[in-house]
Amino acid sequence: MRTPTKRRRTAAVLATAVAAALVLTGCSAGSSASDGKLTAWLWPGALGDSVVSSAKKEFASDKLQVNVIGGDFKQKLVTTFTGKTNVPSITGVKGEDMPYFLQQSSLFTDLKSLVPASYLAQFPKWKLAEATTSDGKLIGIPTDIGPSALFYREDVLAEAGLPSEPAAVAAATSTWDEYFAFGKQLKAKTGASLEVSMGDVFSWSMAQADSGFVSKSGKFTGDSATVKEAWDRAVTAEKAGIVANIEDGSPDWASAVNQGKIPTVIGAAWHAGDIKSAAPDTSGKWRVTATPGGPGNAGGSFLTIPAATSDKKAALKVIEALVAPSAQATTYSQVGNFPSSSKALSESALTEGDSFFGGQDTVSVFQKSIESMPTKYTSPYDAQVSAPYLVELTNIQGGKDPDQAWNDAVKAAKSALESAQ
Repeated sequence: MRTPTKRRRTAAVLATAVAAALVLTGCSAGSSASDGKLTAWLWPGALGDSVVSSAKKEFASDKLQVNVIGGDFKQKLVTTFTGKTNVPSITGVKGEDMPYFLQQSSLFTDLKSLVPASYLAQFPKWKLAEATTSDGKLIGIPTDIGPSALFYREDVLAEAGLPSEPAAVAAATSTWDEYFAFGKQLKAKTGASLEVSMGDVFSWSMAQADSGFVSKSGKFTGDSATVKEAWDRAVTAEKAGIVANIEDGSPDWASAVNQGKIPTVIGAAWHAGDIKSAAPDTSGKWRVTATPGGPGNAGGSFLTIPAATSDKKAALKVIEALVAPSAQATTYSQVGNFPSSSKALSESALTEGDSFFGGQDTVSVFQKSIESMPTKYTSPYDAQVSAPYLVELTNIQGGKDPDQAWNDAVKAAKSALESAQ
């Protein structure tokens, strides 16, 4: 599954030696706030531009400086912590990187000591859990989340004689089996593919599960019934001929989306921005409905306060401004990041219909997804351990036997975990 352009995953293997160095040196990270300034680090698209601009004006007396850092944000942050100089007063942490930084929680402030439970109640419990250490410390406030939905072309489905209204499509595709049956009809009548790739089917199946590739105790679970079910589902989709097997977000993907050759795509809320960017001429033809098989989450990040920040209360005020309901609604309208705060969902920017989706209120679809999202432990080694499965699924496309591919994936995943631990 492709992560958002603004939150694209960093390289899966980020020097274990660096992590060890942080622990061994007991990094106390010198704060750049010592000169009376507040500094915040973000990556491009982490927040709406006007949200950042408003914060700079609001906290001008604190000399708030916001640095937007491109490239490998995680690596830059780790390097800065290791060097103990110019550490920001506030920093974003991408959702996929949070499991890593939870292992280095001493580098961050426990926000439960600064904010009341009533304030935290506006955020989903499952999202707060992603930034909570095993001993109960909260090191990040959620900026956004990535609840899933099924995006589809209403016109293509209607022309094929298939259900095309959101409620009807949801009813016809409530399970993966029903979704695949729907896809076979779509393929037969239009030649279009149901999904982008085997990897997407596998990844979204895992996103819906309540367990992953590694347990909390560090035990390998990549050969569990849950993982095997997701694997078999991807293989079934391939055998049925209903996946395009192209790279999500590639020029081929954009072309297929424009031409209606991929009229149904499971994606996170931010995926709407990708579709709008890739296929602006299809505006008004898309709709959104519930995800087949249940909700999943992909993406969603946090704002944190490094432990060495001298004025933690001032830093917290900046964070509260950046994730205020109105600010989150603005960020959603500008860059497509779905709000983490339940209070933001009543803002006009979210309650108004989206013309690209035929005037549909798409937010309510994602809101339902949030309400039943599974709480799932994410290991800091998940990226390394999951990679072999995606590689072997690609090998199946090239003719490799699925059973052999599964065995090879499990073997490689076990080895990856042993090397990482």
